[in-house]
Amino acid sequence: MFMPKYVLIGLIVVIGTFLIMNYWPKLKEQTKNRILMIIFGIFFISIFVLLFLLMF
Repeated sequence: MFMPKYVLIGLIVVIGTFLIMNYWPKLKEQTKNRILMIIFGIFFISIFVLLFLLMF
């Protein structure tokens, strides 16, 4: 009934968000830009992967 995998993913997301909120002001501008570029890059690639999987 209860999926421990999803509970772990939820905990990781919550703890990760808390850590990012804590350390974001202390990061350098270049590091912030790199992190944002990586996040948007993963999002962009995942859209194309999903489209590819839906086509075939």
